[in-house]
Amino acid sequence: MKKAGLSLAGVAVLGTAAVVGTTVVSGGDADPTTSVAAKKELGAQPGTVGQSAKNGQKCTGKRVARGKRRFAGTWTRWENRDPWTVSGRGPGTLNAATSYTVGHAVTISLGATVESVDAVLGYQGDKQWQWRLGYTSTLAKKQLYRLDIGRVYKIYQFDVYEPTGTWTADPAGRGRSQCVGLHDVNVGKGKALWFWKLDHRLRVTPEKKR
Repeated sequence: MKKAGLSLAGVAVLGTAAVVGTTVVSGGDADPTTSVAAKKELGAQPGTVGQSAKNGQKCTGKRVARGKRRFAGTWTRWENRDPWTVSGRGPGTLNAATSYTVGHAVTISLGATVESVDAVLGYQGDKQWQWRLGYTSTLAKKQLYRLDIGRVYKIYQFDVYEPTGTWTADPAGRGRSQCVGLHDVNVGKGKALWFWKLDHRLRVTPEKKR
């Protein structure tokens, strides 16, 4: 598709949101190990009626993202709604909107904590900000045109683990059960979208015959 003459100028206004809280895990290639927080949380639990019934059953902790993010390609999102599309008739010029809300997104987390996902990605997974642009496209012919603005993302994948062990009776006989043998089990892959840039496409819109 031949793009009409297009002049653009862009300024990104970055947001100031920051990640807060305690990071559960950190990135790296080390073999999966159970977090200290999970061991503390699932250590010894007060006994209750029917406590012995759960002995031998599986016990789990909070899911966490772990390891390194992996690049999985790019994706452009086109939307047929304001402010992402504008129409006009040539000859003349067509101006797109001047301000857009853009940002990153985590589309699949599998229940992993936000702190652990952000730690693996290396950025705040849901950060948003305003992106200001000036798009002016030249419409050469006497036709109806449509200018679309698309958001281009880099796709990242990451592994999600769940601390898993077995409920065991307290050998001291104090009416408590302990989650022992904790180890991280891989429960699947998460996916995140990192906003990269804006793209555009100019097309002639077919008109209905009267």
